[in-house]
Amino acid sequence: MVQMNSSGWLPDKEFAKAVNALPLVSVDLVLVNKAGQMLLGLRRNAPARHWWFTPGGRVRKNEPYEACLVRVAMGELGLKERDVQGAQLMGVWDHFYEDSAYSPEVSTHYVNLPHVFQLKQPLELDALPADQHSGWRWQDAKDAVIAEDVHPYVRVYAQWLFDHGSYRGA
Repeated sequence: MVQMNSSGWLPDKEFAKAVNALPLVSVDLVLVNKAGQMLLGLRRNAPARHWWFTPGGRVRKNEPYEACLVRVAMGELGLKERDVQGAQLMGVWDHFYEDSAYSPEVSTHYVNLPHVFQLKQPLELDALPADQHSGWRWQDAKDAVIAEDVHPYVRVYAQWLFDHGSYRGA
């Protein structure tokens, strides 16, 4: 029997087998500032390496997805639990990638639960962790919809902001 470590992760070898055989469940944080701009990070890791993407992460075994939202917000952005209160589920999307974090030949399928929320305080981009993203930027949602360096899945999030009145930019 394969044992998970205390953080809810499988050993890499076993997780690679799971990625090859099963869909993963993930959350994305569609963080919007008061100017109506989306927070995007330039991904370091596969899948979606070298694309501007929203922060996010996998839901761990026995972790309620609300707890995952808080963990990802704290770990990737340094936010506190109160900062993600009121996050709105945007829907459920399938994300399909030709590669994975473990192999360029193994595809990844995520069942993704993106959540949008308004940032209530300023966020210093230079102070954000750099382990998952090599850079950060704020981008107007209207520009993200068509930006060639923004991942197509994130362009859909930007369009959702328009369609649901969550975008307040100029």
